[in-house]
Amino acid sequence: MRIFAIKDYARIDGLTGTFVERDHASDLEICEAIVELHAGTNQYVSFQIVVQTSGAPVTSFALELRDLRGEDGALLSAGETDVYVEWFHRTNGKLVPDLLVPMSEAFPFRLPLDERYMPDQRAGALWVDWFVPPGLAPGAYRGTFAVRANDEEREFELQLRIYAVTVPNRSRMTADLNAYADSISPEFPELRDNPARYEDGSFFEMEAKVVRMAREHRAVYHHLGYRHSGKVTPSFAPELEGEGKNIRVKSWELFDRHFGPYLDGTAFAGSKRGAYPLEYMYLPFNLEWPARFEKWGKKGYRTETRRILSEFVRHFEEKGWTETTFEVFLNHKKQYRFYPFTIDEIWYEHDEEPMEAYYDLIEGVFDATPVSFVYRMDSSNHYGTHSRNRFADMCKLWVVGEGMFSWFPDSVPSMKAKGNTIWIYGGNVIGDLSRDLLTLFTWPMEAFMTGIHGFTVWNSFGHRGADYLAEPIAGEVILYPGARLGMKEPLPSIRLKALRNFMQLADVLMGTRGTDIEYGGPDVNGGVKRIVNRHYGFEDGREWWRATPDFVDTPPRIWDFSPGGAVDRACSPAFGEGRSPRTIERIGKDVLAYLDGQGWYDGER
Repeated sequence: MRIFAIKDYARIDGLTGTFVERDHASDLEICEAIVELHAGTNQYVSFQIVVQTSGAPVTSFALELRDLRGEDGALLSAGETDVYVEWFHRTNGKLVPDLLVPMSEAFPFRLPLDERYMPDQRAGALWVDWFVPPGLAPGAYRGTFAVRANDEEREFELQLRIYAVTVPNRSRMTADLNAYADSISPEFPELRDNPARYEDGSFFEMEAKVVRMAREHRAVYHHLGYRHSGKVTPSFAPELEGEGKNIRVKSWELFDRHFGPYLDGTAFAGSKRGAYPLEYMYLPFNLEWPARFEKWGKKGYRTETRRILSEFVRHFEEKGWTETTFEVFLNHKKQYRFYPFTIDEIWYEHDEEPMEAYYDLIEGVFDATPVSFVYRMDSSNHYGTHSRNRFADMCKLWVVGEGMFSWFPDSVPSMKAKGNTIWIYGGNVIGDLSRDLLTLFTWPMEAFMTGIHGFTVWNSFGHRGADYLAEPIAGEVILYPGARLGMKEPLPSIRLKALRNFMQLADVLMGTRGTDIEYGGPDVNGGVKRIVNRHYGFEDGREWWRATPDFVDTPPRIWDFSPGGAVDRACSPAFGEGRSPRTIERIGKDVLAYLDGQGWYDGER
């Protein structure tokens, strides 16, 4: 039997006990006696404990985490830890860990973890989170932890260097976990089989756990409340009555019960990040609500849409919901055969007309309110054109395909000058589970280095009936339901924990300042960018942009989207491709040391 530790940037194959990231194994660290970590304050730091056997089962296990002691008697309590058992999934001939289950008497560490899913498991692991509270004195902290598996015992020294850097409570970058309503209920039988789940509040209770989990991991759970047909999921819109000039909100009761706790922050009471309101929220407005699409192009459609949107403005003002950005987003595609045009990710120029027509319907309704409303546009194929024409004035939140975004570096300053927010997205954030975590790390790094505001994970909870204990839809899904393990709660993943750790660094980076007349200090922003560039093998940052292909001046409908075709080639290679996932640790350590050298860096300032 072998017991060792690894860092948070790599994973262990449960079949072999070797790194999942085999191509970089020689560069990845195995800790046999000492685990050395680096952190600021108000952040989590993570590591993994691995037990490898030759096939004999592990039926008895114990872990003792002890306090860490710093200079001058400072203490980091072991009570700030959370421990998770890693569940392994079959992926590309490997057993790759992802789903995390809180370790408890009901769910202890054992090998094999489950005879049905992994009878051939030879290595298991624990994920350990240790929170470093704000205000803890910088310096070197040391302590030990002990592991016992069957009769084998090991003690490790844990060395933690805490830098004079504080991670802010509120994120400065958005990690958007997109989802569709209702992707939660189908995963929990007690919700799926309860037709009254919205009225009796049982759905709200489960959804709140998901939303809180996203917040604790520095992300925003972003739940679109209507289907491709435009049909709104119950409780995602207020109840209406009347039509035409007599249309009105009949009752806000269910809507307010659903969303009020998110919008006043009470849903996040007790969070280490503070009880502040949800950052972004989809509104139910679409081509079928509040006005029926059969009225499209008629005066009644405009009247009903503007009247109900005006009621939203008044109601939100009365409630004081001024810290959330509310999105009017048209998620309609012709391919689903409900509507004669595609507005989400426009392909044909003639589909720009309904997008512009809807803006004309709502123009001016929310211009003078303290509540933040935006008209959102998801645009990739036409982004180069849209970012320069009338849509850049109409739409204030943009979600753009990463590859095509990277062709247009000049779009960022012009879009930001108009007050627009830009998020990037891709076909997936990490791909299958066997791909390394540097893929995920690169999304917040690219957002920072290109000067934009965030990135999006699509369909973050929609397992669509798949047996995620065997092989999850890992290219998108980053949260798990606990139902298949008998748990009535959502569960995190290694990728969600890694995303949180990466976002801690990103939120610090986003707060750095360059040289300006008022500031008068050193170019800290330039300093951290040089660190990031160096570890990615870039010279000056221009490598974060790709060459603009000649075909962008032709209609996207004639572009070559075939695998390996012109579009694929123009969007390649992926940034960081071929580099070691240990790049993650090296950038984090160097950034913290650099900022520490600039004096105490308070992330809230």
